[in-house]
Amino acid sequence: MTSPALDRTLEAMDLMAQAESAVERLYEACASLWKDDRDFWQGLALEEKHHSEHIRSMMSILTGNPGHFQHGRPFTTIALKTFIAGIERDIESVKQFTVTELKALHLARDIEQALIEARFTEVVQTEDRNFRVLAGEIVRDTAVHRRLVEKKIAQLQAKGAGD
Repeated sequence: MTSPALDRTLEAMDLMAQAESAVERLYEACASLWKDDRDFWQGLALEEKHHSEHIRSMMSILTGNPGHFQHGRPFTTIALKTFIAGIERDIESVKQFTVTELKALHLARDIEQALIEARFTEVVQTEDRNFRVLAGEIVRDTAVHRRLVEKKIAQLQAKGAGD
């Protein structure tokens, strides 16, 4: 990978790590507010922290041997910055008590779905095993998060929780 492409890719990956950290902070805010479901929210938050760490590790792998990587799917930093700004607004909404837990769960489901659809891990193409393992774990965890959130939504709706 050439230096300009490497720089752009690393910038995008840094923003991806920041996005995962923002999602972690959102889930931590939810854990602080909804104590009955604290373990659920904290579990999600911890995995988001791991995703951010994985992306940072992936950046180190890429930087250490850029010749084994090719620029993959183009990704705009504007989209990532907009995504992060939206999550920051969601964090404030939770902290200001302007959303119900059910609404927060809907936000979480939408965020997890957006992460899946964004295909962050396709920004770089490589056969590097370590890089691919980390990327694969993020993809699998995100799909699990969406299913867990959907299950929690169904549980709250069954209890008659309003939106």
